[in-house]
Amino acid sequence: MGRAPTCRTLFWLLYTAILSSTSLAQSVFTRGQKFQIILLGVPDVSKTPLPPTDAPVWDIDLFDNDAATIANLKERGITVICYFSGGTWEDWRTDAKDFPAGDVGKVLPEWPNEKWIRTGSTKIRDIMAKRIKIASEKGCDAIDPDNIDGYQNDNGLSLKTTDAIDYMRWMSQIASSYNLSLGLKNSLDILDDVADIIDFAVNEQCAQLGECSVYTGFLASGKPVFHIEYPTSLANPQQLMNTDVCKGPGTSGMSTVLKNMQLDGKTVYCDGSVADTPVNNGASPPRPSFSIPPRPSTSKTSRASSSRSSTSTSRTSSSRLVTSSTMRTTATSRPSSSIITTTLTRPSSSSRTSTQRPTSTAGGCKSKHWDQCGGNSWQGCTVCEVRTYIFQAHTPSLVLPIRQLSHGSS
Repeated sequence: MGRAPTCRTLFWLLYTAILSSTSLAQSVFTRGQKFQIILLGVPDVSKTPLPPTDAPVWDIDLFDNDAATIANLKERGITVICYFSGGTWEDWRTDAKDFPAGDVGKVLPEWPNEKWIRTGSTKIRDIMAKRIKIASEKGCDAIDPDNIDGYQNDNGLSLKTTDAIDYMRWMSQIASSYNLSLGLKNSLDILDDVADIIDFAVNEQCAQLGECSVYTGFLASGKPVFHIEYPTSLANPQQLMNTDVCKGPGTSGMSTVLKNMQLDGKTVYCDGSVADTPVNNGASPPRPSFSIPPRPSTSKTSRASSSRSSTSTSRTSSSRLVTSSTMRTTATSRPSSSIITTTLTRPSSSSRTSTQRPTSTAGGCKSKHWDQCGGNSWQGCTVCEVRTYIFQAHTPSLVLPIRQLSHGSS
């Protein structure tokens, strides 16, 4: 006997019915399209053929790629999505000087050259409108604005989900005026709220974090989810194609690529094929990778072994205490010698592999996407609510504060 449809499923069935009765300005994007994404470097269009020759959609950096490169890709039958950060200030961009200081928030922990921005600011929106115009002038077919999910992070600007929804709706109006398609990057919390104004979604690591099923209805509407996973190694494509990154819950129908963290030209697909697109150097700085540890910040330098439980054997090397008021991972200073800290965590699960990530477990644990973990690990983290017992030496008093213990992936 089949299960009764959920409220989410009913929503998407209704949405699909409405969608089929309306004419769309853009119909170039369809579920399951093969794609390539390159944000480090510029595709070397002097090469023919230019692999992958069977990927009709490419996502490339707006600033690094000129109009001639985009025109060449389009002559090859490629639909070009142009990437830019819609939610952060980046100090290397040509328009960085235009951002008002009062509209710039906190630094992204793993991205020292980026800061969150106030997306509701008129001046910020003027800058983004100019970027969208540049995308149109260069010949892009669509835009991929990143970092819309500042509301999930310690942004310093009190950004909320409603701000992100309003910002995406504003961006849709500007993009539509230039006949450009629009995608939503990550930001699963607002997917249902903006599904009617986006033509595709781009997701990072939903298979690793067990979140891909959130896109089931969106895929059912016929729109693609360009899905990126970052395996520790791309050396064995045949092995990767049989893992959760390709066959995990909710991944069916997705347009999945397996990439290096730098998002260079090398790509592994879930059919076991490999494409290595030749690239020339671009202006954007390299992205963080597993082999290069993130640049330490001041808040991390005080981290000590005492912030981790001596009784926990599960990912103890990256466990960190965070305050209950935020999901962002923070560092705790080493307690003085007069305080002994013992943390009661959930039972050890040393047998669980890094690809097995429950969305929730007993004890209030929940897997989080990397950009909800304060940037401490590109592989995401597991945040659990636990009780921390602090015994004051030479005193019978007992303090029982509630903490959240974040287990970074290893």
